[in-house]
Amino acid sequence: MGMARKLTKKPSEFRKWVLRSMAALIAAYGAYAFIKRDFGNYMFLRYHFVFFDLEESLSLFLLDYVAIMGLFVCAGYYLAKWIYKKRTFEVTR
Repeated sequence: MGMARKLTKKPSEFRKWVLRSMAALIAAYGAYAFIKRDFGNYMFLRYHFVFFDLEESLSLFLLDYVAIMGLFVCAGYYLAKWIYKKRTFEVTR
């Protein structure tokens, strides 16, 4: 949102909610792709080799992986925001 804010100098409530909605949709599809592709087992090394479906198009494969990346970006962003808010609350107490 910071990059969009720099392009237009005026703050916009509509733009903020559109960008948040887009991020939520990407994260939701990323969660779906994470479960559909059984990515958790691959991350925790339960599967040593991943066999790719050669019948699937490359664009759909990349879309799923970019959406999974978007899921973790959103999760990391909001987790960091929550930790920062919690720390500043504890300091002011």
